[in-house]
This record gives sequence, structure tokens and C-alpha cells, in this order.
Amino acid sequence: MNDLEKLLERFARSSNARWWVGERPEGRDGQVSRLIADRIDYPTSKADPFKDYGLVRLDRNQAAHVLAVAGTMSLAHFSGSASKGQIENASEALKLLDGDAVFLSNGFWGLRGPLSWTPLTDATFDCGVIGYDAASAFIFWVEEED
Repeated sequence: MNDLEKLLERFARSSNARWWVGERPEGRDGQVSRLIADRIDYPTSKADPFKDYGLVRLDRNQAAHVLAVAGTMSLAHFSGSASKGQIENASEALKLLDGDAVFLSNGFWGLRGPLSWTPLTDATFDCGVIGYDAASAFIFWVEEED
């Protein structure tokens, strides 16, 4: 098991998370994220989060932050930032993906501006990261009710 799988498994134990790591699905670049989400039977929301720029593109550092938020914090009682150590753990694990990797989320989760997100699920709160490069892909997504 690689470092990313170990991290996602650990994060999932302390949250209501679904996750998957594997080979990047074949598809046009604009559809890859939808194919990855489908690996864990998402989306379940009524609105299509893959249309009209519902997901935001993150750089690697932002992806580490959002992944740490999703894996270690209550979304219902969100306070703005995961611990520095958890963000560093996430950053290290994301090194599995090449430098040209794409990272997507449904919001910035405390990185900039007021808190807002595009739901991927029907849960009151949901948060996560989809990532992929030419060969590998993953999704980690948390649902939480208040």
C-alpha cells in the first residue's frame, strides 16, 4: 500500500469518508473527474457538480489543505484550518502524483474568501479532493450531517 492509500485509510477511520485510489480512468480530460467520482458512486446531489465549473481547481498545496480538512475536521463545526502536521502529511502523500497532476474540490475550505461549496452529495456538508495525473487517480470525500 502506498503512502496516499495509507493516509486516506487513516483519515477515513476518523470521518464518514469514502475513498478510492487506482489507475486513472480512460476518458477526455473534462470527464476524468466524473469517472473517478463514479468509482465511489458519486455524485448523489440533485445538481450536477461537474457542470458549469462546480468544482474548483487546486494547486498541490491547496489540495493538501483541503484533504487535511476533509480527513481531520468536523465540517459542521468548521474552524478554518487543519493542523500544520496533518497538512504536511497530506502534502507528502500527494507526491504519489506527478508534477502535472490535477486536483479538484468543491470549495477552498478556509483558503480564501467566505466559506462556500458546491455539493457533490445530498449530505448537509460534504468536502473532498479528486486528484489525477497521467497514470494514477484518487478521490477522498466526506459527508457530514449537522
